[in-house]
Amino acid sequence: MTVEPGELVAVVGENGAGKSTLIGCATGVVSPDGGRVSVLGQSPAAALRTGEMAVVWQDLALCDNLSVIANIFLGRELGHGFITGRRMQAESAAVLARVGLCVGDLQRRVGELAGGERQAVAIARALLGRPKVLVLDEPTSALGVNETLHVERLLRSLRGEGVAVLLVSHRIDQVFGLADRVIALRHGRLVGDFSTVEVHADDVLALMSGMNIDSVARRHLARLSSLVDQLAEVEPSASLPMIISAMSTAFGHRQLCVHLGGEDPADPLLLSASVGIGDSVLRQLKRVRVGARGGPIGRAAASGLPVVEEDLRSHDLGSGWPVSMWSVPIQGSGGRYGVLSGLADVPGRPQDDLLRLASVYASLAATAIERERLLNDLARRNRVLEALRGVLNALAGPEQLPASLEPALRALAQGLRARAVALVEARLGADETQVGADEAQVGADEEDCSYGGHTTVTVDGETDPADLVGALVAAGQDATWRHGARQIEPTVCAVPFQVDQRRFVIGARWTDPNRVSADGAQLLESAARSLRLAVEREAAQRAQAEAGALRRAGELQRDFIHRLSHELRTPLTTITGYASTLRATDLDWDPDSTSRFLDTIATEAMRLTRLVGDLLDTSAISAGVLRMQPDWCEVAGVLEAAIAAVSRGETDVVLRTDDVPPVWADHDRLEQVFVNLLDNVARHGGRTAVVRCYADDGRAVIEVTDGGPGIPAGLRAQMVEPYVRGDTDTSGAGLGLAICKGIIDAHGGSLRFLDATVGTTVQVVLPLEPDARAG
Repeated sequence: MTVEPGELVAVVGENGAGKSTLIGCATGVVSPDGGRVSVLGQSPAAALRTGEMAVVWQDLALCDNLSVIANIFLGRELGHGFITGRRMQAESAAVLARVGLCVGDLQRRVGELAGGERQAVAIARALLGRPKVLVLDEPTSALGVNETLHVERLLRSLRGEGVAVLLVSHRIDQVFGLADRVIALRHGRLVGDFSTVEVHADDVLALMSGMNIDSVARRHLARLSSLVDQLAEVEPSASLPMIISAMSTAFGHRQLCVHLGGEDPADPLLLSASVGIGDSVLRQLKRVRVGARGGPIGRAAASGLPVVEEDLRSHDLGSGWPVSMWSVPIQGSGGRYGVLSGLADVPGRPQDDLLRLASVYASLAATAIERERLLNDLARRNRVLEALRGVLNALAGPEQLPASLEPALRALAQGLRARAVALVEARLGADETQVGADEAQVGADEEDCSYGGHTTVTVDGETDPADLVGALVAAGQDATWRHGARQIEPTVCAVPFQVDQRRFVIGARWTDPNRVSADGAQLLESAARSLRLAVEREAAQRAQAEAGALRRAGELQRDFIHRLSHELRTPLTTITGYASTLRATDLDWDPDSTSRFLDTIATEAMRLTRLVGDLLDTSAISAGVLRMQPDWCEVAGVLEAAIAAVSRGETDVVLRTDDVPPVWADHDRLEQVFVNLLDNVARHGGRTAVVRCYADDGRAVIEVTDGGPGIPAGLRAQMVEPYVRGDTDTSGAGLGLAICKGIIDAHGGSLRFLDATVGTTVQVVLPLEPDARAG
């Protein structure tokens, strides 16, 4: 057995294995039956006398009746000659501080100290002379956790200063954390001498106890089985740290790390998880190149094979690297994902079995990485599908395209995780681009704002719709770009589509250029197809509605011409008949008959004039050129004039009016409205009518109620359309109510039918103040 300068060798074994006897022989306390012991080329006794070797005994070998200072200097009196008590106290305090242990008053007798304090005195005594060889027999057995850490740091420091350290310890974790080599004893014989890098702690325990090595393999298999079960239950992001932690426990290896690469095999490897590695080494390993410049990690990534470096100190890798290292590539079905590495502060090579076991853990890491990537890919695809579903639901809803566009773009923006999404309609070769109902800006806070006369929904308070819209407008002028996603700016991706002669561009803006992904482009293309179908559907529905309206208008016109010919023919026939009778030369009529004939001609002429006037008013209302002459007028006066104009003996009209302020309206047009309504009452509504007038919330409300059969609820909306008549035998062109509604709309008011238990109630609402919509 040899212990070299700057080497820490640990001796382990069960009770009775011979550890204390070995220490006794090495220090000259026990004479060996055979063999030779040499310390720095001399006998152990000589090395002890010169102070080149020091020992910390398990029983401490302290004098309880002496003070702390006296015990530290015990046996060194001759070497120091005459020395003052003050100097002894200073040197004792200094050596205890170096050890990092405190015993309180140095003048106290050792017999008064606790176990940990006594241990500190023994260690300080051994280090007082700065020995070149240090032998320690269970030096931390009586120390607490913090004191033990101080002593372990001191031993590492002494090893770094070139001191040869022989340590006896029953703590395997301490042995593998400190020692360069471990010597295992059983029944007085050396059964193993290994580098701590080359052997696993379980193997050392097996040698110490005489256990079959196969049982160690079974323990590894049990650990692996348990790890696999745990990986199935944890979040994918926690898999790699869990594998590293389990591997550290299984290997007894405190320093492990995992590096992962990018999509390009040449991309640098980035540190993903680690355990037990100091900050200075972590900084060096944070980013590693692929290839020889990346040390064992880079070479394992480049070759796809395990790489072992027994001593990196001879390599030109710069500072911050460990003394020895091994690296195993993490490879799966998708190729090389990264590298799993073990580090050590001492030179050495792990056993081949250990490397094979590391490859098994690397396979587990590859499986965990593939699982995480698969779940991330599924989550990403689900997000895309959810966004597309949101777009389709919004576009397929009952709302028309302008109203459904904003919810669709909002769902798209959420799926893209974009800062803004916009849809513009561009005209190729034109100076103007239409951005109206086809444009929206969408995002998290959903604050409505107005921009350029267009409604937008912004992502945040800093989003400017002009930026994205302007970029889409400019890109939309490229006539050669007809389909497919294009990154028109570092943070903007867009897709064009065309419906007939209309060209649209949909695009999204992200905050970070790295978020412009292929998935985003694919989602934009899918959204563009959905929007194209929505625009085509809307165009088809509009064309279908226009065709239906044309057909209905044609039917109404034919029906109107038929009725109009009848309505015009009746008064013309009467006028022509009576006029021919009066012109007859062979007949003489008495004055009463002549007057009656002329009255009939005049009445039918007035009827014909009114009919022509209704036609002219209907045409003006349809064309939006109805002439108005508004002024302040009293509603009650208008109603009284209308009642007087249509007063007939067979119909009673009751007027009930509250105190209603004057309204800004055309007196004659309002009178025309109520004359038409009261005329309908006289012809269709029975013998009684009630006209009620009152003010309500800044409006004048007039309700005309008759006692007739009423109008069915399903027919009411059509009754205000031109040429539509109810189920009646009385004459008429079906223009009266349409003209009434047109005149009231021109005043900024409304006309509608109210539910009534008997007869029909027509409500007219007029603003008291001039309305901006009036005229």
